[in-house]
Amino acid sequence: MHAAARSPKTTSSSGHERQVLDFFTRWSESHEAFCHSFHELLAEDCVWDQRPIPRLTGPRGAVRFLEVARRALGVETVDVEILRVASDGNVVHVERVDRLRRRDGSLIASAPVAGVLEFSGDRVVYWREYFDATEFVVQAVGTSTLHLARRAAAAVARAGGRFGPVNNTAG
Repeated sequence: MHAAARSPKTTSSSGHERQVLDFFTRWSESHEAFCHSFHELLAEDCVWDQRPIPRLTGPRGAVRFLEVARRALGVETVDVEILRVASDGNVVHVERVDRLRRRDGSLIASAPVAGVLEFSGDRVVYWREYFDATEFVVQAVGTSTLHLARRAAAAVARAGGRFGPVNNTAG
């Protein structure tokens, strides 16, 4: 398991800040804990706005997105390094670095993220996130290509040349 959220520099120790820190810590535990954390914190009508990704509504919409990311990129967990957290009333601001990981622990992409979570009671009702989507895509494509190449090379090595002769004649 990789490092979870580290101790941040905080401006206060509000209950909402603690909820947010616990939420991000769960992301590195397992894919199941990652998904479950969204059900625990987000209100049913919560809007998660992380442009350019379409807005998502509620924990079910968020978890569907996580499942798509799992199938498309192999995202199993996310190590979250909290850099700063601050709150004002029912709003928590978080500066962090997210490191998306595959099941084998290899890195898919790493991205600095700024997030603003608005609470109503003990649930998040609106969550805005800001990050460089272009840099994220470049990293994800690059590491995914390298990951696939390594897996293919390992499969060839395990086969020990048992693929048979290659026919190079044009027909």
